[in-house]
Amino acid sequence: MVKIIEDDLDKEIWDKIDKDFEFNPTINIDSVPFKFKIKVQCYTLDSFWTLKQEHLVNEIFKKISNKEIYALDWQHESFIFNPHEYMKFPRQWYDESRDVNVYFPSYYPNGDYYFFIAKDFSYGLLGHPWRDEIYIFGDELMELFEANKDALNITKKDL
Repeated sequence: MVKIIEDDLDKEIWDKIDKDFEFNPTINIDSVPFKFKIKVQCYTLDSFWTLKQEHLVNEIFKKISNKEIYALDWQHESFIFNPHEYMKFPRQWYDESRDVNVYFPSYYPNGDYYFFIAKDFSYGLLGHPWRDEIYIFGDELMELFEANKDALNITKKDL
């Protein structure tokens, strides 16, 4: 089940991202909007993002844990969800109570910053939309992305 994160928790999560990763969003393609104090791997996509790749990333998250994680879409709604249920809920829907369309982000950014982070911030994927990059942190998640980079059609990039 997917849940929209309430405003207070959403602000708390983004404040932690701003602090921990020194997140400074920018449209400047030459500027990396993060400063990492932890080990991180960066990858670029070598093709169009496909549903097959989306499923594979979800399988990677499922291997790490059966717990809920955050799905964050900068400047839009954020969510709590379990990767084990990821493909069972709609990717977009109409919220009648607020009279708005709701869009759940994909694992690879397609126009905005999309982040998928464990609730304890022990692992995650940070997506940069204009640089076409994803940043992976957490040892197990980094190992699984490296092991699946050919199937994901991504190339490791030096930071």
